[in-house]
Amino acid sequence: MGGHSLRAPRVGFATRLLKRCLWATFYLGVGGCSSGSSAMLDAARLLYKGESSSAQPDFNPAYRYLRTQVGERTIFMVLGYIDQRAEGPVEVWYSGSGEVVRLLNGQLVGTTGLSTDWRNVRFTGMPVWPAPDTTSASSGSGQSYTRLRDLMPGYRFGIRDEIVRTPISPPQNTALAGVNPTSLRWYEERSVSRPSAASLPAARFGISTASGTPQVVYSEQCLTSDFCMSFEQWTPLAPAAGRSASSGT
Repeated sequence: MGGHSLRAPRVGFATRLLKRCLWATFYLGVGGCSSGSSAMLDAARLLYKGESSSAQPDFNPAYRYLRTQVGERTIFMVLGYIDQRAEGPVEVWYSGSGEVVRLLNGQLVGTTGLSTDWRNVRFTGMPVWPAPDTTSASSGSGQSYTRLRDLMPGYRFGIRDEIVRTPISPPQNTALAGVNPTSLRWYEERSVSRPSAASLPAARFGISTASGTPQVVYSEQCLTSDFCMSFEQWTPLAPAAGRSASSGT
């Protein structure tokens, strides 16, 4: 997978701005209004402790993590809070250097602090992930929906993607590190974009149905034709005996 580094010239400014906003929220008394706000502040305390985001963290079992890969770089992000939208809950993930990724049922719906950002994403007719007792991945049936997205920098608004989702066999070339690809149900999404210059490579999603409810545990998604990322829901191993996990990302 190719792509730019998560770090960009404006990341420092975005990080400082985000930090100020979080503390402003705290001092205004909003932080205590909901569990989501409290989780956001807890995540902020982890983010600004000065550790390198590329290092293997000492995981804190009280937090959820997302293993993100861009090219050869692996980053562990922490779940800050969940934003409730009409389409469903949006998970808001933070890196140790302040970048933000938003996922809705595994679908990328926004980023902040990357070299290219999806500032706003809207869907029309997006299908739900099939339940375990529905058509198998070998059927080849497809589902269609529409996505509108706004990109920065460059003020590119209202890019329209006509997307077709189809089941596929488990791929061999993934960045999965914690799950066997054959244990998941796989789907590919191909799109035709307007303007065509904004077209994206195909996306892939690995779905677990172990709990009885479909859950995206792995995906490969591109923000531009040459900026692709993978996301894996990450469950850290229990710390070794005599060693407690410390707070960190």
